[in-house]
Amino acid sequence: MADASSLCSNPECQVAQLGHCHLGHDPVESCPNYGEDEIEGLDPGDIELEAISPLDEIVDGVELRSNTRIEEDVVTRFRNRVRVSTIVLVGEQKAGKTTLLAALYGLFCKGPVGSHEFVSSQTLYAFAERNHLALYDPVREVPGTPRTSLGEGVSYFHLKIRSGDDVSEIMISDRSGEAFEHARVDTALIDRLTELPLADRICFLLDAHRLTKINTRSGYRRTFKQTIRTLLDNDAVPRSAILEVLVTKLDRVSHDPELLQQVTDFEDELREEFGERSNELVVHRICALPRAKVDVGFLGMEELVSRWASVAGPVDIRPAAQVGVPLRQIDRVGKLWNE
Repeated sequence: MADASSLCSNPECQVAQLGHCHLGHDPVESCPNYGEDEIEGLDPGDIELEAISPLDEIVDGVELRSNTRIEEDVVTRFRNRVRVSTIVLVGEQKAGKTTLLAALYGLFCKGPVGSHEFVSSQTLYAFAERNHLALYDPVREVPGTPRTSLGEGVSYFHLKIRSGDDVSEIMISDRSGEAFEHARVDTALIDRLTELPLADRICFLLDAHRLTKINTRSGYRRTFKQTIRTLLDNDAVPRSAILEVLVTKLDRVSHDPELLQQVTDFEDELREEFGERSNELVVHRICALPRAKVDVGFLGMEELVSRWASVAGPVDIRPAAQVGVPLRQIDRVGKLWNE
C-alpha cells in the first residue's frame, strides 16, 4: 500500500504517523487535499471536461466574453444575429469528435487552411484548451484528447473564417457520444438531441480502426448503420440537412491495403443503403491528428473546412408574381382603380 501522505498535497499531512487526518476529515478521502497529486498524474485523455457556462464580465465599461463553449440556452440568440452554418457531430465514444475540434484550431494557428483564413471565434479558449491537452505532455508518446462527458448536454464551438470577400460563420455541436448510443437503443431519447433540428450538416464519424479490427468490426458496422437509420426513421434529421460520413483514424489502417479495401467496401454499403433517402449522403476521408503514422498528414481537412463554410444563399421572401387573372375580386381592385 502506498504511503497515505504521498497522496495528499498538504505538506503537513500526518496520516502516515497518526493513522487519521489531523484536520478532522473522516474518512480521510473526504479531505479536499487528499488524492490531488494522483489526479494530476492521470492521462488527460481520460479526463472528462465540464462545460463552463459563458459568464460575461464588464470591466471598465468593456464587455469581456469568456470564450468558452456556447451553451444551448444562448445558441438560438446567436443564430438569430448572423447566418450560421451549423454542423452536428455524431459518433460513439472515442470516434474522434474532440480530436477533430482540436485539429481545426491547431491548423488555423499555423495559417490559412486551403483558401480560408481565421477571422475570430467566440469559443477561442475552449478550442485552445482541447488543442493543448491533445498535444502537450512531455511524457506522452502519442497525443490524446479529453472526451466529452455524458452529463454535460450539448454545447457549441464557433469559428468565423474568410475566403476572399466571403465570410462564413460555423457552429459545431459538442455532445457526448454516449448520448447518441443511448438514443440508438431507446428512441424516446431522440427528442433530447436538440441540436439535430438546427443542423445544416450532420456528420457521422466512422472509426476506420474499429471498423477493420477483427474483434470489433462486426458489431461496430451494425451499430453505425443503426445510428443513421434510427435518426432517419424517427424524422430527427431536417430534410434540408446534408448527411456526411467522415472516415477517421486513417493513419491506423493506411499501412495495409486489405484494411483500406474493407473501409472502401463499407463506404459503398453506406451509399447504397442510405444514398436514396430524402437527404443527400456523402462520404469523405479525413485524418485530423495523425498518430500511428505521421506521414499520412492532415488528410481531407482543407476540403472539410471548405464544405462546412458553404451556406445556402439568402431565402427570397418576396411573394410570387400573380399569374393570369387574380381569382379574388379584392385582388382586382388596384387594376380597376387605375382604369
